[in-house]
Amino acid sequence: MLYYLIMGSVFLSVLLLIMAIGSPLIFKKKPKSSINQLSYYTQSVDKQGKKDTSSFAHRMILPVLSGLGRFIKRIGPRGIIESNRKRLFMAGIYVFYGVDVFLAIKFLLPIGFLFLLIILAIFTDIGLVFRFFLLAVALLSFFIPDLIVVSRVRNRQLLIRKTLPGALDLLSISVEAGMGFDIALSKVAGNIKGPLGEEFMRMLQDMQLGFSRKEAFQNLNSRTDVPELSSFIVAMTQADVFGISISKVLKVQASEMRTKRRQRAEEEGVKAPVKLVFPLILCLFPALMTVILGPAIIRAYNVLIGIIGNGGP
Repeated sequence: MLYYLIMGSVFLSVLLLIMAIGSPLIFKKKPKSSINQLSYYTQSVDKQGKKDTSSFAHRMILPVLSGLGRFIKRIGPRGIIESNRKRLFMAGIYVFYGVDVFLAIKFLLPIGFLFLLIILAIFTDIGLVFRFFLLAVALLSFFIPDLIVVSRVRNRQLLIRKTLPGALDLLSISVEAGMGFDIALSKVAGNIKGPLGEEFMRMLQDMQLGFSRKEAFQNLNSRTDVPELSSFIVAMTQADVFGISISKVLKVQASEMRTKRRQRAEEEGVKAPVKLVFPLILCLFPALMTVILGPAIIRAYNVLIGIIGNGGP
């Protein structure tokens, strides 16, 4: 029994180590250098024959997770690669090994929880309810990476919506001042912080790599999937095709984005009273009723006790 316990402890330790190192690899922030961001298109190659000074995670853990991810891709359903790659792109994860590591983590999490359940069931006396709880956690843990990615996508889209009106104002002013669209876009990408600036910079990199402006806009739309940004991309594509003045299109789009931002603020303001109803009922009303009715209930209780003690009225 001691032998099995040692084996189980070693396996669980290795699994937790892989989870601890593999999650930062896929969910880490991207480097800010535009040269390092080219790993989105290809792996970096050391042309000077220098020693590999990468971390232990990249040299040892990453190949294991990548190999497991490639195996899952071969036996998985068709389209699993593209669907997960698109979601990771929308979450801002552009590393070339992202899909492999993501699939490996999704595969290892349920196995780790099931193994923990087996170990606890063999060597400890746990209740039936706790076993069903661990089994449910093991089944649901398969969707934990998906929930993390979906949360990152929503936060990223929200930041893009917030910064888009200001970016379009700056872009419109730059174009009206005489700058070319590409130069103005690079200025905006350098001044706007957050995911929108990163996406504009990546769009410029696409154009430098040989993509046309229309293709770069389409790639930007597929990576973000924000309705406001999609309408801007459609307007810019039509202006490029039909020869419409870009400065006029940018001015109209900037005004429209400001209007939409004001409408969203008004909509959230209207929703606020409805959202406050349930916290008000659950948190404020019980305390209020306790303060108001508490003394009356205590007094009525004392009166009833006195009546009962005196043998009735």
